[in-house]
Amino acid sequence: MPHAKLALFESFGQYMDLLMDAICVVNAEGEFIYISAGGERVFGYTPQQMLGHSMFEFMHPDDHERTRAAAHEIMQGASKSDFENRYIRKDGSVACIVWSARYAAEDNLRIAVARDVTEQRRIEQEREQLLRRLERQAHYDPLTGLPNRSYFYQHAEHVLARSTDVAVAYIDLDRFKHINDEWGHAMGDQVLHAIAQRLMHNVRSHDTIARIGGDEFVILFERVQQRSAVEVVANKLIEHLRTPIALADHVFHLDASIGVAMAAPDLTLEQLLQRADAAMYQAKRDPNAAIVIE
Repeated sequence: MPHAKLALFESFGQYMDLLMDAICVVNAEGEFIYISAGGERVFGYTPQQMLGHSMFEFMHPDDHERTRAAAHEIMQGASKSDFENRYIRKDGSVACIVWSARYAAEDNLRIAVARDVTEQRRIEQEREQLLRRLERQAHYDPLTGLPNRSYFYQHAEHVLARSTDVAVAYIDLDRFKHINDEWGHAMGDQVLHAIAQRLMHNVRSHDTIARIGGDEFVILFERVQQRSAVEVVANKLIEHLRTPIALADHVFHLDASIGVAMAAPDLTLEQLLQRADAAMYQAKRDPNAAIVIE
């Protein structure tokens, strides 16, 4: 039997049908008993195709549980003005819907206004993706995917401001210039990418490695309780950097020099980096010492 108020809703239809939004009335069982003409623009179905059906028949299945929870709150007297869920249109596309709803206790009905915000959400998502891309371009090296100099400095300053259990390492590849001169920069880029992967897989999860230019890399070691812990990681890095790199039909043999500086309360980041750089050059000059720790 039609609800007693249905004729009242329909009498206002000639006015509500001018709205871009959809006016929806749902009974206690969650079935649509009235949908204004705007429903076809919002849901992709004509109101006649939806009337008498549960709203959950048209709703995205991932949103059923929280929509039931929201409906329960509304029937307990809460008003909702910004509840969002997704419906699946007749053509299979997904519509993002924002609802304003309240419960009419005297009629045991939920009355709601549905607004299609699909295009708005698409634009927002594209904007967020663009911002993430721009942020990544600003803070990450496009060749290796590692943080760049700018990101490293910002992060290292932040870490040093709260702790001195820190060390900084400078890494310089030996004989890399020969690869660029002999095989070209495209091959050199592939070698750098391979080196970056090895470095990433052989530092601790809470350490930060960055490419600061050319064939130079820096590492920020955090939570350094003992000098020996840094020495263990540095030796492991040297071992993996000395492992031949096979690319296409070529095998490249590289070496590396690592200089490490331990943080102290009176040292700035710039001073720490200068010490690590000096230690790296000391390691370069000494054929028996690939690693120097200051």
